[in-house]
Amino acid sequence: MKNPIEDTSYFSSICIEQCKGLCCDPWWGIIAYSVVKEGGLANMGSFRRDFIKGIKEREQRIRDGYVTKETPPRPLFGAPDRYNISVRDIKTSGTTLMLSIMAMFAFRCRYVSDEKVCTIHPSQTGGDDIRPPHCGYMGSLHVKPGEKGYCRIIHAAESSPDEAAITAAIEAEKTASDLHYRQGYPTVEMAADHALEQLKNYCAPQVAKPGQPEKPAAPGRNDPCYCGSGKKYKKCHGA
Repeated sequence: MKNPIEDTSYFSSICIEQCKGLCCDPWWGIIAYSVVKEGGLANMGSFRRDFIKGIKEREQRIRDGYVTKETPPRPLFGAPDRYNISVRDIKTSGTTLMLSIMAMFAFRCRYVSDEKVCTIHPSQTGGDDIRPPHCGYMGSLHVKPGEKGYCRIIHAAESSPDEAAITAAIEAEKTASDLHYRQGYPTVEMAADHALEQLKNYCAPQVAKPGQPEKPAAPGRNDPCYCGSGKKYKKCHGA
């Protein structure tokens, strides 16, 4: 009897019959990048416009990269269903803010049918693989977490043909996707405002509340204000 984990059709059946296109519906485009903001939050309106522009540029970069290998090529994605933007880390240097941003875009592939079948997969096109190269990487055997093509579900199946482990991996993937989707926003502007609210909260005055330990002392009166305005503390939030 053939060992199931030595049979590549075994993994295909997991994608088609059990996973049912979970990684493609929605398909999450994820980009981590850095933003440097000179002058702190002194001009939030300008920063908001630039921030949204940067998100849209990265969204378009994904959409431009995921097209079919045809002439002319066909794009896989339209606008995302959800934008999930978060500030992962904030560092300061004087009045300069250095931000680590995680941008997640929930796309719907135009070529995934209602039955969750990839209609441009070689099995559906008579052997011609017109998918973007990125799609062919997904579910590659023997890759490790963090490597291109890693799939939690295929990894579980490759490690052991244990149905319970495969089911658990599918549920974990679905739970994570659903959570990211719920936390996202339908427009880039709403997602950007949520991320910027995180930033403003970080830069807001730290006031001790009754019953809580005192917060670190405020800057000296002649020190630069923590808000990044470029003014001395005594002439800004210390006034």
